Amino acid sequence: MFLTSPKSQTAYDVIIVGSGAGGGMAAYQLSVSGLKVLVLEAGRHYDPVRETPMFNLPREAPLMGGGTREKPFGFYDATVDGGWEVPGEPYTNAPGSNFMWWRARMLGGRTNHWGRISLRMGEYDFKPKTRDGLGADWPLTYQELAPYYDKTEMLVGVFGGDDDLENTPRSSPGVLQPAPKARGSELLTQKHAGRIGIPVIPIHRAIMTERQDPVALPMKLHPDNALARRVLAQSMRSRQACFYATECGRGCSIKANFQSSTVLIPPALLTGNCDIVPDAMVREVLVDAKGNATGVKYIDKVTRTERKAKARVVVLAASAAETARILLNSRSTQFPNGLANASGLVGKYLMDTVGAGLSIQVPALENVPAHNEDGTSGEHLYMPWWLYKEQLKGDLGFARGYHIEFGGGRGMPGPGIFG
Repeated sequence: MFLTSPKSQTAYDVIIVGSGAGGGMAAYQLSVSGLKVLVLEAGRHYDPVRETPMFNLPREAPLMGGGTREKPFGFYDATVDGGWEVPGEPYTNAPGSNFMWWRARMLGGRTNHWGRISLRMGEYDFKPKTRDGLGADWPLTYQELAPYYDKTEMLVGVFGGDDDLENTPRSSPGVLQPAPKARGSELLTQKHAGRIGIPVIPIHRAIMTERQDPVALPMKLHPDNALARRVLAQSMRSRQACFYATECGRGCSIKANFQSSTVLIPPALLTGNCDIVPDAMVREVLVDAKGNATGVKYIDKVTRTERKAKARVVVLAASAAETARILLNSRSTQFPNGLANASGLVGKYLMDTVGAGLSIQVPALENVPAHNEDGTSGEHLYMPWWLYKEQLKGDLGFARGYHIEFGGGRGMPGPGIFG
C-alpha cells in the first residue's frame, strides 16, 4: 500500500530505493516470493490510468503541444514531475562542466518516459574485449542471460520479429508478440536498403499487440509460486492490447505498453507484502559495526524532515547518477570514501547514449494516395546494429558501429508541421 512513512510495526526484509525498471522489478519479484518490501520513491505517486491524456489532440494543448523549458518533450509528456532541471534537488555542476541527466520524479521513474525499444544485447556485446580489444568483457555470457530475457519479455509484453542476425539474437519461440504491419515509408526503406546490404527488420518494443493469457503466462513464469500466479493473473486482466491511440510518451491508461507503474508495481502491491512511500529522497545507506547495511536515511520531501527506515537488505535502484550519489554520501568509519567505493571509481566513467538525427524529403513519398498508417508510437522497422565488423578492419573509423531508427509518412499536425 501507499504510505506517508514506513509502518513502525513491520519488520521489512528489503528496502528498495527507486520504483523504475530495476526497483519495480525487484519489488515485484521479492514481494511475490513472500518477503516484506519497502519501496522508497523520490518522486510523487503517479497513476497512468487516471492521469494519461489518452485522446487529447495537439491543437488542444498550448503551443500545439510543443516543448517548453518545463516540458521539453512536449506538453503531453508523461514526466509529470521532473526533467532536465528539478528545482530544490541536491544536484550541482562542477565548475566548468555542464552535465545534465533526465530525472522523472514520479512512481515508475523513467519507465514512464522512454521509447519502449527493447533490444537484446548479443554475444559481441558481452565479449567486446575478446572481439576488438577495447573495453572489458562481461563476467557472464549471452547464453547465461538469455532465459531471463525470455521471462522479462513475456512478463512486460514485447513485440518483434524472429530475425537472428550475428549480434541481434532472437527470442525463444512463443516469447514475442506479433510485430505490427510495416508502414509505407518503412517498406520503401527496406526495399532500397536491401539492395545495398543494409538489414531492415522489425524492431522490438515493449508494447502489447495482443492481450496476454492470464492463465497460461503466470503458470509459465511462476510454476511453483501460487501467490505470484494469482497476483500476476489479476494484474494482467486489466492490460489491453495497443489500439494505436496516442504516443507512448504520454503514458498508457490501458496498460498496453510497459511502465513499472502499471506492470510491476500493481502485482507487487496485490501481494500485501509491498509498501511504497513516495516523496522520499534517500540520502545515505546505514551500516552496522560489521559494515552490513541496516537501512537508509531519507528526507520526507513534503515535511522536509529526516527519517530512517530499517531492513535486512538494501537495494539501490535509483538510476546510475542517483545511486552513485547515495553511495558517496554513505560515509562511515568502515567506508570513509563512501559505500562500495574502495576503488574510488564510484560516480566516475559514466556515459550516456550518443546519437544524431537527420531529416530528409523523399520524392517517392510525395503525393501518394491517402492510406492507413496506424501503428504504435514510433517505428515498426529499424536497421539493427551493423558495420561493427568494419571497425575490426579499420574501415569504419570508430568502434562498434551503430543502429538506425527511422520513421516517415503522415502525422497529426503538431508544433513542427511547417518545419
